[in-house]
Amino acid sequence: MFLHLFVVCSLPILILACTRNQSVEDSGAGQFVGSFDEVIELPYPTAPGFSDADFHQLLQPDDIPPIYSPEFVPAASANLPQDELVIGLSIESDTRAYPAGILFNREMVNDIVGGVPVLVSWCPRCYTALVHDRRTDDGVSVFGNHGALYKGAMTWFDHESGSIWSQPLGAALAGPRVGTNLPLIPSQLTEWSDWLESHPETRVLVVTEPAQPFSGNRPGPDHVVGVVIGDAAAALPYLQIPDHTAVSLPVGDIVLKIRRDALSGVIRATLPEGTGIGDHEVPVLIAYRSAWLKFYPGSVVGNPPNSVQ
Repeated sequence: MFLHLFVVCSLPILILACTRNQSVEDSGAGQFVGSFDEVIELPYPTAPGFSDADFHQLLQPDDIPPIYSPEFVPAASANLPQDELVIGLSIESDTRAYPAGILFNREMVNDIVGGVPVLVSWCPRCYTALVHDRRTDDGVSVFGNHGALYKGAMTWFDHESGSIWSQPLGAALAGPRVGTNLPLIPSQLTEWSDWLESHPETRVLVVTEPAQPFSGNRPGPDHVVGVVIGDAAAALPYLQIPDHTAVSLPVGDIVLKIRRDALSGVIRATLPEGTGIGDHEVPVLIAYRSAWLKFYPGSVVGNPPNSVQ
């Protein structure tokens, strides 16, 4: 059963969708605007429920350039602020940190971690910091930034088939690979100091051009912790998760336990024993509440943001 979990929050003004870096601005690229039927030569198949009204092509593919050949340095050479947000990932003792300041401009990293081909992606509009396994039945895929929004969230394209994918769903929306989903891999969106303390052996993504530390907002009263298991989805307001006590979140027929680490603030979700769904711990990730509701309307349980104490 496919399992997808992420934390979501509402959209602040200072984070913009598909923000181009200066090199793209200087090149004169990024002027294309169109709709789905202008971008994709029909009759390509589309996913059930796909609507052209939800698809908006803002830039040309890879106007926001993904990182296809990532480079890393040891933690001691990273020179990151203690409170910089990073996506922390550890697979088979291979531990890496992807600074949000870099991903705010580049948005996507095709990498191999612990022998697993992964796609690390960050949608500034949705705040979704996700790590997916790039392996499908067709082999290992390489992903680019399609430059379009679907339901307000970033989209990818795969280099092999040209199919278009939704980042929050990790699923192909249009093209030959419709019906294909990428498995979500557990990762953490946390501050650099906390990740370094628990993973001193970590390596850190670097880029040649200067990258400013991430200056956007941090999770707060408008966030929710959202979970999708199969066709069922549910979410809790972020601040309704206490520091010391696990709270229950029913998702379909399964009741998850959600807990916030009192020291690091990292939120973890745990599956009950005997579910037969993957590992006992479920990956927890971060995104905007408004983005969650666009994909899963009516799925938030608990009090609205302005009633959170």
